[in-house]
Amino acid sequence: MSNNPNEMLGESLFGKVRRKVLSTFVLNPERSFYLLELIRLLNCGRGAVQREVARLSKAGIILRKKIGNQVHYTANTDNLIYKELRSIFSKTTGLIDLLDADLRSCSDSLGMAFIFGDYARGTADEHSRVNLVVIGDTTMDAVRACTAGFSKEAARELHITVLTTSELKRRLISGDRRIQEILADRKIFLSGGQRELQVLTTTGDDLFAGIF
Repeated sequence: MSNNPNEMLGESLFGKVRRKVLSTFVLNPERSFYLLELIRLLNCGRGAVQREVARLSKAGIILRKKIGNQVHYTANTDNLIYKELRSIFSKTTGLIDLLDADLRSCSDSLGMAFIFGDYARGTADEHSRVNLVVIGDTTMDAVRACTAGFSKEAARELHITVLTTSELKRRLISGDRRIQEILADRKIFLSGGQRELQVLTTTGDDLFAGIF
């Protein structure tokens, strides 16, 4: 179980599989999923996912539609409690999923993105902000545009840092204390990973500058 109070709230309200299935649908209302895709995505047992999907479909929380030989499921945004469910998951266990979905909606290719600070450490409370770093060939305006609704839905302040790979290297070489603190902190990667970050923060040469 998480040490994050907001995540613990979500975990206490729903069982593990139901929480995963519900958050996937309500935080991605524009997508449809077929059963095997959902099982692979959630990394849960086939029977458990099937049972939850059947229950949610029967309750009208998700919709069932046959497309060719496959049965697809989507969130029922007209359901009486859809907005309430989305609000719950946006503010608890689905916060990372919500931010990830917002970033994937960006028209620009973002490159690397990660969360650091209280939320990544598991020490966040109701006043903690979400600290997001994006490293790539994009702009602050572009990132702000695709995350514009996040703070309202998640009920958390979003603080964004956008860096190009060359700017990151320059600030590292100059001994920028803030960049050093960010790199030393715990992270939740939304795009890319620790290995890619190590490549980007190697200041001995610029061979990989501009990869993202």
